[in-house]
Amino acid sequence: MPANGNRIRLLFVLPSEVRGGAEEVVLALLRGLDPASYQLALACPAPLLKAMGRDLAPLDVETLAVRPSSWAYPMEVWRLASFIRRFRPHVVNTHLFRATLVVAPLAKLLGVPVVIETYHGREAWRTGAIKGRFFVDRMISRFVDRVIAVSGAARDFLVQRKAIPAEKIAVVPNGRELASFVPGSHGGDVRKELSIGEDVPLLGVVGRLEPQKGHEYLLEAMPRILAEVPEAVLLVAGDGSLQKNLSVHARSLGIDSHVRFLGFRKDVARVIDALDLVVMPSLYEGMPLIAIEAAAMGKPIVASRVDGTEEVVVDGETGILVPPADPGKLADAVVALLKDSPRTRQMGPRAREVALERFDLRAQIAATSAFYQTEYQRVSDGHLR
Repeated sequence: MPANGNRIRLLFVLPSEVRGGAEEVVLALLRGLDPASYQLALACPAPLLKAMGRDLAPLDVETLAVRPSSWAYPMEVWRLASFIRRFRPHVVNTHLFRATLVVAPLAKLLGVPVVIETYHGREAWRTGAIKGRFFVDRMISRFVDRVIAVSGAARDFLVQRKAIPAEKIAVVPNGRELASFVPGSHGGDVRKELSIGEDVPLLGVVGRLEPQKGHEYLLEAMPRILAEVPEAVLLVAGDGSLQKNLSVHARSLGIDSHVRFLGFRKDVARVIDALDLVVMPSLYEGMPLIAIEAAAMGKPIVASRVDGTEEVVVDGETGILVPPADPGKLADAVVALLKDSPRTRQMGPRAREVALERFDLRAQIAATSAFYQTEYQRVSDGHLR
């Protein structure tokens, strides 16, 4: 906390319109940071504010509906600049590079003492001769004081691919409020709701229906899974741009009677509790919250061996890691766990132990808060504007 006892004015900026992992991280910080130490604000697009509205309502957070993702929207940039002038943040924390691209130079131009970027992992859209070379990232990084990487893999990508100096980066792993994830609490209710018997082998994937999450590869693995475990059922929880395409794909594969699309679910813990195992066929991840939540619920996980997922899933101990975009290997791993009940039962409790040891939300919030305060004190020498 600043030396004179005043609260740090902290502005979060998100560029996304849908609610996903990065948005949940920001929401957790808005809920968890001490209001005696922070005055909080959030700037993000209107659809995201609407999606988060019920959770934001009880919080003392100033909000601005704005698209902070491109200099091609001059009126949006002007509105954000006006908000920054009025709120006068001591610290601006951008999440996702599209926000950093606009907000970091704008914030420095307006005299914000500390600009921090939280990096959630490599971006799929960063391809081609220009976007994939990261020279824009290095240029914009001059306006960023420090970077929080949500995993060791994210830090390594920043250093090795984006050439961001390692000393500028701190790793603060994502966490979840683990007390709300109690194994065996409500799984039977979900099975009853969906008319799925207790003896039916049930696997599930939870996440946005977007290309990053690799749902198509799990659907393509299902015929092979069903050949070995004919009664198996797959639950797909989440919504997104691929919902219609994935439904059509399931029908074309002849597996639609074994796949249930649940849409967006707020009761993620209840859904996970109903499953025998969780599948994460992602093509890339920063530090996947669903992996932490599944582990906290004592569920074994079959996941792609990508990025921060390897820091949550201990291969052969709490789950099985497979190559990304490989339906055959994915099917083999799922079948192996569905047909080996003793091994599966051993993995679940160990997964929960790992989650409790490494990924408690309180530790993430405490480390992030200490980071904000240290950086503010370093830059401002303890004198608020």
